[in-house]
Amino acid sequence: MKSDAPLPWPLKVLGILFVVAVLALILLGQVDRTLLGAAAIGAASVAVLLGLSVVADFRGSARWLGQYAKDNASLFFNGSAPDSGVYRIVGVGFVVLGAAIGAVVLTHLPQ
Repeated sequence: MKSDAPLPWPLKVLGILFVVAVLALILLGQVDRTLLGAAAIGAASVAVLLGLSVVADFRGSARWLGQYAKDNASLFFNGSAPDSGVYRIVGVGFVVLGAAIGAVVLTHLPQ
């Protein structure tokens, strides 16, 4: 099953940026430790922005997540899925994830 609604551009752009930022964080952690802090702050910032776009339902991000879940609900959900308000919790999770990454980097990264 495929959802007919197109992916909102904030989720698309920020999702791609988040994947790129995490890959840069992994690669720079192995190659160049001087840029590790900048890559971590970049990943944290993108995670917070991604979470805020879902929490605020920017351009229908939370509604799209709810509709996508309803369209692709598996047998575990008995053919139903929660409404878009529940998916704002996912956004809060990304905000907390970004804040945690930022806090760890700012407090534990060697100078």
